[in-house]
Amino acid sequence: MADQTKEIATKQLQIEGMHCASCVQAVEKSLQGLEGVDSAAVNLATESATVEFDPDQVDVESLRKAVSNAGYEANEQGRSSTLRIEGMHCASCVAAVEKSLNTVPGVKSASVNLATESATVSFDDGSVGFEDLQAAVDRAGYKVVSGSEDAERDMDTELEKDESKIRDANKRMWTAWGVTIPIILWMLPDMIFGFQFLGEAGFSLGMLLLGAAAVFIPGFPTLRSAWKSATHLAPNMDVLIAMGTLASLATGVVAVLHSFGLAPSFASFAGVAGMIMAFHLTGRYIETKAKGRASQAIKQLLTLEAKEATVLRNGEEATVPVSSLQIDDVMVVRPGEKVPTDGVVVSGTSSLDESLATGESMPVDKQEGDEVIGATINQQGMLQVRATRVGNETFLSQVIRMV
Repeated sequence: MADQTKEIATKQLQIEGMHCASCVQAVEKSLQGLEGVDSAAVNLATESATVEFDPDQVDVESLRKAVSNAGYEANEQGRSSTLRIEGMHCASCVAAVEKSLNTVPGVKSASVNLATESATVSFDDGSVGFEDLQAAVDRAGYKVVSGSEDAERDMDTELEKDESKIRDANKRMWTAWGVTIPIILWMLPDMIFGFQFLGEAGFSLGMLLLGAAAVFIPGFPTLRSAWKSATHLAPNMDVLIAMGTLASLATGVVAVLHSFGLAPSFASFAGVAGMIMAFHLTGRYIETKAKGRASQAIKQLLTLEAKEATVLRNGEEATVPVSSLQIDDVMVVRPGEKVPTDGVVVSGTSSLDESLATGESMPVDKQEGDEVIGATINQQGMLQVRATRVGNETFLSQVIRMV
């Protein structure tokens, strides 16, 4: 007879309400009593249960009910991820992304932060993948540029991108004003003295061409953003700018046709379209520059990090890059040197300048068993420090991430 292999599924459940070993036994007994459950292991410390079962006989809802019958509450073990999102400008952008993410089956909650251009998503582990979240953001009309807060980032690349955005915003702002200032100077004689250079036809055509140049050249990204958000049924602030500028340009078209006898009399507001776009791009530049100040702060923080570390390996000292340090490496820190990474003193006594972390200018005494912070400066004696946090987990790295 042919062998038949039974399919076995594994599910992690988060159990609430357990306090002791008898609670564990009660939950395990209830789960194992279900037909189709091969095994159930409950961990009191993590308040979780790992269940192996035949999915043809048992579903997740049955597992939850079994836990409930034992007097406790079970939820599928979830996880959280942070997405970096590009293209958001206002509160309506935030609302659109949150709404799209919350519609993904398995997503428990989604919170979007406009200032950090990121979204924190809590979801059921195993039922939702990064591709699902990325697709939801795409449907809202925006772009995910990084999958997780734990992903390795090239900080220099990030800083370069921020500076590039500032330069681009500055260029677009001055391009818009370069067109808008002539519009203002041309409009003033007409507004004050009722005199139009080049006559009515020339004035109307000039206003239309200059206004269109300001709207469609430096303002094209705004129009593109407005179109994307409108087609995704999640209009943002750019839609208002696009409606205002295009409506103004439309009056200019009618005014030009009138000057050639092809349309009824109509006042031209085409020049106003350029002004609207110029003021909008000025605000966008100020916003981008304000965010870019964080880049300069990060640059200054990066200069505080030690570049190399002296470690004890096989009883001998070796100089290695800080990036290659591992937890439990023992580092030798001499007077005047920076502590390469967070750790605990295992030998020696000294005092450290911890002003970068605490703001306190007075050195702090350290001895065996005391914790030390990476990038702080050793003032006096030699210390041997065992690394406890490396890479993105260090105090300084977390400060940089928050900035």
